[in-house]
Amino acid sequence: MTNFDKISQFKRLSTDIFLTLEAHCEILEKCEAIKRNYSDYLTTEPIDCEKELLRLPTADFDLCCALLTMLIREDHFANGSFELRKRNGQVKMILDRMGMLLEASVSSDVKGFSEKAALALGGFYVYALLDPETDKVFYIGKGMGNRVFSHEIESGKSKESEKKKLKKIREIEEKGLSVKRLIVNWGLTENEAFVAEATLINLLNRMPDIKLTNEVSGHHVHESLTTEEFELLYGAVPLKKEDVKHSILVIKINKLYRRGMSEEEIYDSVRGFWNASLKTINEKQIKYVFGVYNGLIVGVYKPDAWHYGYEMIDAPQRDMLDAEAYERLKNRVYFVCNDFRALDEEGKCYLHKSITNLKVNQSAQNPITYLVP
Repeated sequence: MTNFDKISQFKRLSTDIFLTLEAHCEILEKCEAIKRNYSDYLTTEPIDCEKELLRLPTADFDLCCALLTMLIREDHFANGSFELRKRNGQVKMILDRMGMLLEASVSSDVKGFSEKAALALGGFYVYALLDPETDKVFYIGKGMGNRVFSHEIESGKSKESEKKKLKKIREIEEKGLSVKRLIVNWGLTENEAFVAEATLINLLNRMPDIKLTNEVSGHHVHESLTTEEFELLYGAVPLKKEDVKHSILVIKINKLYRRGMSEEEIYDSVRGFWNASLKTINEKQIKYVFGVYNGLIVGVYKPDAWHYGYEMIDAPQRDMLDAEAYERLKNRVYFVCNDFRALDEEGKCYLHKSITNLKVNQSAQNPITYLVP
């Protein structure tokens, strides 16, 4: 039975709560994990199971086998004791350490990928280095070929290096263990690997029980932020009542707007046709028109002229108006800007701000409302 097979069997014993003592004995025999001379590895006389189990955190593989055999033999004298120790997690702790020690042994045996495995990687990959005792990630990297194996070699050549990564590797090796290597994703382009590496570093840096040793955060990376932090940094500044210095017509375009629209598409969506009165617009001396999507001002315009639909002077989306649409829209209004991109500085002060704190008509039935100083 290979070490890989043994690791698989130990995991099965550790996780399957329904396996009987007899099943444990049979599997452990196949894995050559039963120590008939188990007492030779113990330090108490007569044998004190509780004291012997205190040695587990530093136990090597042979001692783990002896401790497990000890618990099996204990059940021979105290029927049911093994099942009780299974329930309180003591058997699992031994099996988990046995698996971890074997994984470390397998890891130390593999110094590089075979040609077939290297071809299967299919280009760039992203990997993690883990502490074999805790199974916690301490480094994220990307590379090709045998890059994942290079860090232990670097550690061996740089005994005095103060790099956090190399210090961590030396700490693991000084315990007689080997770094656990995990291929997270493969078959990537270089850009995909950059993004994946940065994303993982960003995520794990937020985990309170993970301490990465990466010196840098990867390429093309932003610091990870909570949703609240992101909104504070990048969200729209809310307009206050005293910020409104001009008479404004607000037009909600929630149903028309989509992310990624061009400036011209936004302009055409905002300028008409609307169920409003030119008399009211003139009386209120409207200076600016806001195009608003979900409370965000996505367009600000200073109209040069207003028209009714039936005038058809530079009408919005004219090529899409058929006879039926014209009949429906001919008495509605729209505006025209000779150059909608040429917004003055006062108008620019409103762009990309939020009106959610202002008292405006929120009725979905009427997309237009007025703001006055």
